[in-house]
Amino acid sequence: MSDAPVHPVVKPKIAIFCQVIDNYGDIGTSWRLAQQLQRDYAYQVSLWVDELPALHALLPETAMQAKVQTLQDIQVYHWQAEWVTHFAEDDIADGVIEMFGCCLPDAYLMAMRQRDRQPVWINLEYFSCESWVAGCHGLPSLQHNGLSKWFFFPGIDETHSGGLLRERDYFSHRNAFQADSLQHAWLQRNAIPIAQQNSIKISLFAYENSALNGLLDWLDSLSIPVDLYLPQGRLQNSLNGHWQDRISHSHSSTQKLRLHSIRFLPQSDYDPLLWYCDINFVRGEESLNRAIWAGKPFIWHIYPTEDQTHWPKLEAFIEAYKLPPLLADLTRQWNQEALCDLTLQALFVDLKALQIGSAQITDCLAKQKSLAEQLNIFMQNHGVML
Repeated sequence: MSDAPVHPVVKPKIAIFCQVIDNYGDIGTSWRLAQQLQRDYAYQVSLWVDELPALHALLPETAMQAKVQTLQDIQVYHWQAEWVTHFAEDDIADGVIEMFGCCLPDAYLMAMRQRDRQPVWINLEYFSCESWVAGCHGLPSLQHNGLSKWFFFPGIDETHSGGLLRERDYFSHRNAFQADSLQHAWLQRNAIPIAQQNSIKISLFAYENSALNGLLDWLDSLSIPVDLYLPQGRLQNSLNGHWQDRISHSHSSTQKLRLHSIRFLPQSDYDPLLWYCDINFVRGEESLNRAIWAGKPFIWHIYPTEDQTHWPKLEAFIEAYKLPPLLADLTRQWNQEALCDLTLQALFVDLKALQIGSAQITDCLAKQKSLAEQLNIFMQNHGVML
């Protein structure tokens, strides 16, 4: 028997930096990426975030006053300027990911430059299906400090973009949720009312939208039962007095339409909401990603920009995703805050076909490499070895 000492395996380190700009989308994507790189690819992952309350909303066990804490085997740092004035060489990760063009701390950049083996530095950009992405994805940019920064773009087409975030075991969890026992446990844990028998279940997560009350009026006119689940957030500011009163008395409602105000769900409980419902209204990029994998018909509320650049981005997604024409029309109308009754009626008439088509698109995309998988391959190709 050999007496040679057994050395512990040293896992490569990945540091992710996130500045919270757009509600919960930035930190939601950052935390999900951190989890996947740690769980699915065995990296030592640290996450630097400047707004701990945003992370707490998605991960309630987050301690909002802690400078450093370990959450699900991930080292989380509260990114404050006065706390990041010096880094030793050993503090620098093998791979550094700045989320959405946030600026790394000057002291960290200096230590990156002084490291014997310079880290792989990646700027993970916002999701886009626009044609120009293909010419930028995976390209380096030489920075003034002599380091190269690589640009990575999430997208639909894995050939010309980085793909979409997806856990390795996502579909096993989604499929297992079809069991009534798991659904009932999830509803009870989150104090979510069970849907009426044979109702159409709709989740509604969006930015403020003046079309909301008209949508509720139209749903209220139907002769079939509808359960609409509205997580607490910005969209509830769009409710008029009538619907504010209805939502506060939904538990005793005798109407076919039941409007349920539910708590803002942490990430681990938001996926089951999408799985539970028949139609999902989602907002921003993180929720869109999850709606795609849920395999249900969805309407996307893209983040509106003052310069209107969100419109070509929306159209590029509709084309690349091959969104069914009816859902494409509803998505445009929802973003224009002007829903058409005839289009809504067609949604309910064609719902079964739309559900089959949505599931087929999801199955097709699932054959592609995920964003975390592509990042792992990219880093290994550039010297970050597991």
